Amino acid sequence: MKKIIILNGSPRKQGTTAALTEVVSKAAAGRGAEIKSYYLNGMNIKGCQSCYACRGKEHRCSLQDNMQELYDEIDAASGIVFATPVYMWQMTAQLKQVVDRLYPYIKPDYSSYLAPGKKVLLAVTQARPDTSMFRHYFEHMGKNLLFLGFGAYKIIIVGGTHKPEDFHAQTEVVAEAGRMGEWLVGMERTEQ
Repeated sequence: MKKIIILNGSPRKQGTTAALTEVVSKAAAGRGAEIKSYYLNGMNIKGCQSCYACRGKEHRCSLQDNMQELYDEIDAASGIVFATPVYMWQMTAQLKQVVDRLYPYIKPDYSSYLAPGKKVLLAVTQARPDTSMFRHYFEHMGKNLLFLGFGAYKIIIVGGTHKPEDFHAQTEVVAEAGRMGEWLVGMERTEQ
């Protein structure tokens, strides 16, 4: 069974980002995946201390916080959703804390400790209607995750959203979110 984890970096527990990830997760679960979701704002995750303890034999971060659980979940997952609203033209601080703490996955020779093929979905919400506006930033984020050893990535950006209803009113985007969930599992429907 495929396992998908959702890392929701929004400070709003029931906001638009949660609505987006709910559609993605229902589609993935509908294809048989196990889903586990994390609300990062409610977790104790500290910033990277640049101590390089992760360069030791264990290649794990020395900080004993909730990130230790996320390492285990990432290791076990076949797909990861990095979900965030756009704050100050980029991901939220809550999600950035997690991304910074992924450094232990890089070996000293810059190869990766991650098992190959972990799909990534960057699920983004924003108030501005123009979804191309910040896309370059999230393309850069996707390439950074490739460098860390994650597998193929896709991006879905939902624009013009101040509340979940704004997302649900965009039926084509909702359908695309469902297709992204199926892609994470590797069981996309083909349109005929």
